[in-house]
Amino acid sequence: MTIEGKIIFISEETLVGQKQLPKVSFVIEEDSDREFHNSLMIDLLGEKIELIKQYNVGDHVKVSLNYRAREFDGRRFNSIWAWRIEGTAGAASTWGDDLPF
Repeated sequence: MTIEGKIIFISEETLVGQKQLPKVSFVIEEDSDREFHNSLMIDLLGEKIELIKQYNVGDHVKVSLNYRAREFDGRRFNSIWAWRIEGTAGAASTWGDDLPF
């Protein structure tokens, strides 16, 4: 799946899990004329954190991502992580255009 939009937040690098993998999260917001904008937090793990280092808050990007719902201790949650980030000229928004429903 891919989405395009503007980076509005990039976290500091942290270490997570038993293997102490580096993790960076960022938020991308759709470009639209609507009053309320959709946004999505996406994680980068391990060597993939290098993908975000060339971008800053305010940059327009196209993100290729994977997602999965998981269960832990009887609770369910989503995991969303990027595997490619490309710079774009901005102002275009493609949220869910390639979804099968």
